[in-house]
Amino acid sequence: MPSLFVSYRREDSAGFAGRLTDALEQRLGAGSVFRDVDDIRPGADFEIAIEHSLRQVQAVLVVIGPGWLAASRDGERRLDRADDHVRREIECALASGKPVVPVLVGGAAMPAVEALPPSLRGLANRHALSLDDASWPADLQRLYAALEQWLAVPAPRRRLRWPGMAAAAALAGMLAAAWLWSGSSAPGPQALQGVWEADVSYPWNVELRERFDFVADGDTVEGSASFLGVPRLIEQVEWRDGRLRFATRAESIAGGDAVQGMVQHYEARVDGDVLHVRLQIQRGGSVDAPLEFVAVRR
Repeated sequence: MPSLFVSYRREDSAGFAGRLTDALEQRLGAGSVFRDVDDIRPGADFEIAIEHSLRQVQAVLVVIGPGWLAASRDGERRLDRADDHVRREIECALASGKPVVPVLVGGAAMPAVEALPPSLRGLANRHALSLDDASWPADLQRLYAALEQWLAVPAPRRRLRWPGMAAAAALAGMLAAAWLWSGSSAPGPQALQGVWEADVSYPWNVELRERFDFVADGDTVEGSASFLGVPRLIEQVEWRDGRLRFATRAESIAGGDAVQGMVQHYEARVDGDVLHVRLQIQRGGSVDAPLEFVAVRR
């Protein structure tokens, strides 16, 4: 049974959709992705097949290329036709309440909300991800990370780069355990070592499971923190008074507006196997009200 539905317009992004489908099935398994050109049998009713497949999947990817919005037939824009299959796919996906992720390819921008038919305007409120030839592997990793909140995405296989790596990892684990056993009343950065997860309710009515992955080396902490389901490298890292302060960066796209940079400012405090986190999101010259939540050690 497929887990993902890939919607695309053939004359706009067939190559990207095929490449994306192949990559997803390599990661998620054969048959995990529904794509009409491969999965609708000859002679089958297209409308019924699409609606049946949308009921089965956990999430929908809408692939948008440079010609997706303006594609036309007989002088009429295709999206304005009630019988357009791409329009029907997205209408059904939005109506289902399942996650819908716009995937921008070929340098395409997210369509402005006013450029979409009324039945598709909910698409403009979805957070978009970009896939680019020059950064394809990294972009795919961001997509996999976003999909983890809805699907069981297998971790990629990792090769040991040198024979002593496993021993070094075991030694780091023993050192961390020894430090915790020592019962120090003032935990240091080593207490952060490992993976933490938290359910975060954002102010725009979105709740996501976020992941924090920290590696501590002496007084130095490195790692990543996910924001809106996408892992991001931590920067501006500072450990002081038993608290870790750091920042991550993201971008938002609203309709046809220019890309807007965002900075996420975090402050985290360890209490055993609980991480108390305070987050403030900076957009342009404004800063949102702080969010406070608890992460637990995975």
